[in-house]
Amino acid sequence: MLFSQPLARRLTIAGALVIAFIGGCSAGPHASVGGKISYDGEKIDNGGIAFLPVDAGDPVRATGKIVAGHYQIDSQPGPNPGKHRVEIHWRKKTGQKVPGEGGQPRDEIVEGIPPKYNSESELTVDVLPGSNTFNFDLKK
Repeated sequence: MLFSQPLARRLTIAGALVIAFIGGCSAGPHASVGGKISYDGEKIDNGGIAFLPVDAGDPVRATGKIVAGHYQIDSQPGPNPGKHRVEIHWRKKTGQKVPGEGGQPRDEIVEGIPPKYNSESELTVDVLPGSNTFNFDLKK
């Protein structure tokens, strides 16, 4: 046996700590973002938001859920400081039922916001270090 069990265990723990430290250091100085979102005066009740860095060198894309007109992305999965393009989606119920899994009816859901706020979004924000609040009152 090359190493004793206690020594091997210590080396394994030390290696894991080094990997965790390196991983944590390379993650960058993330920021937290949150705020309110409405479309034409109506709260977005079920949707998603994405912060996409404008700087091609920044690989961090931060996404979060929109619930009852609010979103919050904590700093750990949050965006790095800098300019970001923002995409907002709304999984809006139409009030209709459609066939679902196993033939069971389910609520029909459509994209409730036009492409100018998601796939073709020109919304931009400057994320600063720390906590940021960005409210979006989107119009038709």
